Amino acid sequence: MIVRIDHGSPVPIFEQLRSQLERLIVSGQLAPRSRLPAIRHLAIDLGIAPGTVAKVYEALARDGLVVSARRHGTTVAPLPVATRPDAGTAAEVQKVAESLVVVARQGNIGLEAALNSVSQAWARLAGEA
Repeated sequence: MIVRIDHGSPVPIFEQLRSQLERLIVSGQLAPRSRLPAIRHLAIDLGIAPGTVAKVYEALARDGLVVSARRHGTTVAPLPVATRPDAGTAAEVQKVAESLVVVARQGNIGLEAALNSVSQAWARLAGEA
């Protein structure tokens, strides 16, 4: 599982981890019933507090994306088939897009280069690259 935390990002660590795990689950990169790393191990690997990881796992469980069981760890829940775009997800995409624009402009990166980066990420995560 590839998850990265940017300690210099304006996006809170909790949200960085939650959104990355959500994307891995929804995209199928983390298959249903696959086991997530233990809270302590993931916290050590990412250099963050175990409580943050625990809260992320709890949030994902509330959203129905994972199932946590004592002594059995946290596993990816089977996902229902999506039939149409989720309005909440669209709003989240808009929010992330605005953050991307801010970061790109601060780094003097133009629209074309930013869009190219998004296209490359899309292809990589969709298994097209």
